[in-house]
Amino acid sequence: MVFKIICYTDVSSLDTKEITMNIMITGATGFVGTKLVHSLLEEGHTIYPLVRSAQKKDQIMSSISKEQQSRVHPVIGDITQQMLGIDPDVQNKLEGKINILYHTAAFLSFDPADREKTFFVNVQGTQHALDLAKSIDIPAFYHISTAYTLGMQDFGKEELHSLDRSFVNDYEESKSHAEHLVWQEREKLKISIFRPAIIVGDSNTGEADTTFALYGLLKAIMLLKKLIIRGRIDSDRSIRLLCNGEASNNVVPVNYVVDVLTAAALYANPGMIYHIANNHAPKNDQVMEWIIDISGVHQLSLTNNSADLTPEDAVINEPMSVFHSYLSRTVTFDDTNTKELINQSGKPALQLSNEKYQRLIKTFFQS
Repeated sequence: MVFKIICYTDVSSLDTKEITMNIMITGATGFVGTKLVHSLLEEGHTIYPLVRSAQKKDQIMSSISKEQQSRVHPVIGDITQQMLGIDPDVQNKLEGKINILYHTAAFLSFDPADREKTFFVNVQGTQHALDLAKSIDIPAFYHISTAYTLGMQDFGKEELHSLDRSFVNDYEESKSHAEHLVWQEREKLKISIFRPAIIVGDSNTGEADTTFALYGLLKAIMLLKKLIIRGRIDSDRSIRLLCNGEASNNVVPVNYVVDVLTAAALYANPGMIYHIANNHAPKNDQVMEWIIDISGVHQLSLTNNSADLTPEDAVINEPMSVFHSYLSRTVTFDDTNTKELINQSGKPALQLSNEKYQRLIKTFFQS
């Protein structure tokens, strides 16, 4: 027998393999969204991914099995439009049929010139998603945010942060404002907020589809390697990278993020915030040793003082300049709620061994 559940319930005494839901996902073709669709399908759920075009629809459908296709019902829409741009007739057909809306869509830019777009997509887009959930009676709203809504603080609790703080960039600030919009609806919707730290590739395969943080550093080193090969930089000249070797990047593999979000379908509690974090990541100087060994670029060193950079160093550092705040300090996040969620679901805890971390680096350079 297959149970269709509309709201949160005590699933401890049930066979969770028999519990399936109808789930709508924004950002379903993004880095996290794509893997989340596949993971939820593996759990037996039926998915209603929001897609912007027929091409995006085909992208999803071509990536899944024929059996899974029968449980995927793409919905044409756009988060920048009211009611997510979903046709009114389609809204009527969906009313009362969706159990959870996962709002994963966001615009990620650190360019100050993109501030208006960043706020419109991330804040107004979230409001559009909330309006739709209330309009067509979706009882649960899962908001995927970022752990860095804490701004310049170095420790984050699993609670809503005030807006009265300094942020590293507009993206962080916009996501904090979006959280406040979501949080104020917790009396009307079953709200859960999920805050991943710095998402990296799959810890099992090494594959990634992101240019954030670690990958900004790797991109800079790849550029350096190409310049050395082309003879534009002397192969024995020392190159300094702006990065605090004693700090740790709070990186989480995308497969762990997806495991948490998948488990949340059955085990998340309304009115709770979940940090998806890794507070035991290696220090940057250890990561740099791995990068040097794997890339073959041996003349690298780290400095946390921009005054130490030569003009040539500055050129190499430019691709990763927007990530300097994340590479210069250690930030930790209370993840008590998340650990309880994972434990209850039976899914594996965070696993990012040194070997798996090095696999992420190897995969980047091999690709």
